[in-house]
Amino acid sequence: MLFKEKLFQEAIPYYTFIIEEKRSDYSENSLNKLSQIYLNKDDFKNALPILKRLEEEAYISENILFAQSNLMKGTYETEAYELAITYAEKILRKDKISNRLEHDAKKIIARASIKNNDFISAEKYYIEIEKTADGELKAEALYYNAFFKNQQKEYEVSNKVVQELIAKYTAYKYWAVKSYVIMGKNYYALNDVYQANFVLENVIKNFKEFKDIIEDAKTALNTIKQNEAKKNNSVTPQKKK
Repeated sequence: MLFKEKLFQEAIPYYTFIIEEKRSDYSENSLNKLSQIYLNKDDFKNALPILKRLEEEAYISENILFAQSNLMKGTYETEAYELAITYAEKILRKDKISNRLEHDAKKIIARASIKNNDFISAEKYYIEIEKTADGELKAEALYYNAFFKNQQKEYEVSNKVVQELIAKYTAYKYWAVKSYVIMGKNYYALNDVYQANFVLENVIKNFKEFKDIIEDAKTALNTIKQNEAKKNNSVTPQKKK
């Protein structure tokens, strides 16, 4: 009753009492409702233990899937990346899941793998995401496509992916701007110092709202300047005879 009336804070003691008592017909529903209340507040500290119990104790398959999908998201948000991957893999092994949940699970594996510096797994899942995603998730997948091509020294191919991202998904400004930094790095690797400087300086000048991207662009630009200074200093002018 309290849950239906959206009196969530008042419902917490009620549901907590039920789940702490001997298991009953009300236990599973109470675990579900209490976990929802905490999830709506992004209170993962309290939500995760309840979701774990729901996963282990539930009889209803929908509640098990609800628990696992939110354990996946909650462990990612709390930076327990290996656990997040484990739950995502559990979900992907299921026979029937929605396209949205499949995308969510692959996205979690890809992002968690990036956090773990496991670029092989990340690339595998971003490739799969790119095939079927749209909107912002597609832009994210294209960005990482360009990122991996840069890492593999396929600089011209990487730039083509950046151009596709910017042409089709410029509405997702964060990923479009972030991809410009990859393009700047690609130009420098292709010995086009002028274009590299131009692109990176443009990012720094015009997109100050993205502080993490600005820092990456500044680091890349400083590296270019230092490298070019070393080259210039290594050229010793010949003395006149």
